[in-house]
Amino acid sequence: MMSEVAHLHPDVAKAFDSLARQYDELFGDNAIIERLRKKVYSTIDFLVRPPAEILDINCGTGTDGLYLADKGFTVVGVDLSASMIAEAAQKSREFPNARFMEGSYEDLNHVESNRFDLVLSNFGGLNCTRNLPRVGAQVAAKLKPGGYFIAVIMPSFSLWETIAYGYRGRIKEAFRRMKPDGTETQFYGNPFMVYYFSPREVVRAFDPDFEIIETYSLNVFSPPPHAWKIAARFPILTAISERIDDLISHLPLFRSIGDHNVIVLRKRVR
Repeated sequence: MMSEVAHLHPDVAKAFDSLARQYDELFGDNAIIERLRKKVYSTIDFLVRPPAEILDINCGTGTDGLYLADKGFTVVGVDLSASMIAEAAQKSREFPNARFMEGSYEDLNHVESNRFDLVLSNFGGLNCTRNLPRVGAQVAAKLKPGGYFIAVIMPSFSLWETIAYGYRGRIKEAFRRMKPDGTETQFYGNPFMVYYFSPREVVRAFDPDFEIIETYSLNVFSPPPHAWKIAARFPILTAISERIDDLISHLPLFRSIGDHNVIVLRKRVR
């Protein structure tokens, strides 16, 4: 039976439902993902302090939300997948300052508070929608004036992915992120569409409610999470490339071509 909110993107909900029980096992023990999470957490720590209220709008199994709750933040997690929320809720029993609910970032009316200090969308959650302006309006309605929005997106151009596919002669896949109508992917035989945006497109979609604070790249030269086997095979080269990424990720030429991009916006005070 379809949940009350899954009708917004039934294909996405079904795909992530199928992944929920294996999600932590598949992605929880990935050193690259852990490194990237620490960078996002560092950005959050720079912007807000506990017990600030944080809304995680594609929370998955609650990994980010529970980490932040453990640091003293008050966290509400929302996800389209009922199975993901069930996993998050089970893990959150010892965290009275964290709660998780089924919902879509395209309709946040069921989230009671509209005074959050920060809203988080981590690891490509926004890439499951084409309607960024609608998401922007929903996020703005939940933030207090001056509150922050952090989006970690998969951009429309990834230097690593383009070179990796191009080197193997898979030219069509090398430029798949640039397809205007999105690219189909799947989990366990359940297909759904993924759409890629440049940081500029995200900023434009969230205007006029938000002003840009910063953007930076993750994994420009270093192996991204799905290339963990390469990272394990070449640990010294990986460490060097990660160090290079640390040095160049905020520079104009490189801050929008990573495998993921971090976009930090602030709600305008009117």
